[in-house]
Amino acid sequence: MTDRGRGLRGESHDVQRENQGMTRPMKRTPVSIRGAHFEADDSAGPHADTEGLEPYKVLIVDDETHILKAVQRLFLGQGYEVLSAPSGADAVELFREHQIAVIISDQRMPGLSGAALLNYVRKKSPHTVRIMLTGNNDVATAIEAINQGEVFRFITKPWDHDEFLKIVGLAIEHHELLISRVRYQEHIREQNERLSVLNTELSELNEELEARVEARTQEVVARQREIERLYCELQGSFDATIKALVSIMELGEVHVIEHCQRTAERVRMFGERLGLDTDEIQEVERATLLHWIGLINAPPRVFELPVEELDEEAKASWEFHTVLGQQAIQHVPALRQAGRMILHYLNRYDAPEFQPGRIDPSSGDVYQESFVRGCRILGICSAFERVRTGLRGNNRLEVAGAVERGLQLLQKGAGTRYDPELVRQFREMVAQEMATARTREIVVSFENLRPGMVLARPLETAQGIPVAPRDMIITDELIARLGRFQDSNGLNEIRVWG
Repeated sequence: MTDRGRGLRGESHDVQRENQGMTRPMKRTPVSIRGAHFEADDSAGPHADTEGLEPYKVLIVDDETHILKAVQRLFLGQGYEVLSAPSGADAVELFREHQIAVIISDQRMPGLSGAALLNYVRKKSPHTVRIMLTGNNDVATAIEAINQGEVFRFITKPWDHDEFLKIVGLAIEHHELLISRVRYQEHIREQNERLSVLNTELSELNEELEARVEARTQEVVARQREIERLYCELQGSFDATIKALVSIMELGEVHVIEHCQRTAERVRMFGERLGLDTDEIQEVERATLLHWIGLINAPPRVFELPVEELDEEAKASWEFHTVLGQQAIQHVPALRQAGRMILHYLNRYDAPEFQPGRIDPSSGDVYQESFVRGCRILGICSAFERVRTGLRGNNRLEVAGAVERGLQLLQKGAGTRYDPELVRQFREMVAQEMATARTREIVVSFENLRPGMVLARPLETAQGIPVAPRDMIITDELIARLGRFQDSNGLNEIRVWG
């Protein structure tokens, strides 16, 4: 068990409740499902159930008594009603007697396995969020749990207390989201019933109004079909987006996450320097945040060596990651353009088939100038940041050396692999950044932050959430963004190069 996990026991319950309150909204509106009326307000606290003022019920299932007791101790003062069961059969009995918001089950148990139990829960109560508790990293176990129980998260033994509580908080939010979707479906059903009544009333009007009745009926039917079409599209995007984001969060590799975040910030700065409009910058930035999703399971040497020095296995992972990344998000309508950009961002500048006006063989669409430019910007920024991603250390001299090697890499490929004009603009931008850098760290308050300063260390909120990477140039926009964190949760010590 980590020091961080052990330290949780010493915190006051007030602090724990405050931390938990940050993960989900405090207020909810009334919900009506299957004739029952649920209503909760602020006085119910962050963990009140939607049925009356009762707390959410969390069921923990494990054949090891000390695990059950450990989890019950962990949830003391958190506002949940915790139920426990030593076996899958006992859990089924409790499930029949209670309305469970979240179930946390061990996988390996005598009799009914965790995957089978979660599959039973999924069928009987799809609104109950399912979490797998396991003491191993068996791939077959994970596949079985995903296929049968459609688990929301995995928690491995031993666990980190803070992470455990955070995951359960997210599961409660997901439970509320599922209930809210039912409420929305109920609302649509009521609207459809009202439309049906309206059609009946219109048909009973006298003969003088027959023409107007027919026109009105056609209008109502058309609107109803449009509502149904938009709802189906929204529901499809909603479900697909949740699955994509859960996959990224569950499987994320630290190299992948840090590289994508740093490159996205670089893309935004470069796009602003080039004078691109906000929509175009956001489109490229969205693709950048996901462009290494296909490398999640890649071997570590993919990130630590130049592409030309990779062995056959690592080179295959690198060359195929664009296809995997595009496939991972292609079913999310809002991310289809980002997926196309991920698929093409490694295309060479001198490739005759990848030019504005040519046909994209993968989709049949014409390559627009903005799309090609976005791919080239992403390719340049990612290649530059990849040199730093491979560093084993993070001292100032190593970072400076990585910057120089990154610029040399881009210059070497200018005119062949990279757009020479974009490389020139990028080099000028980085040169201005380096000109503002110093070798001495100084601590500044948020009120004394000024545009042009450069962060000497990664900046985090008071809760340890990263908000800006090392060597980020402070801009007016970044100060405004940091101000929102400062007002809500506070920021840790700010160090800049002085």
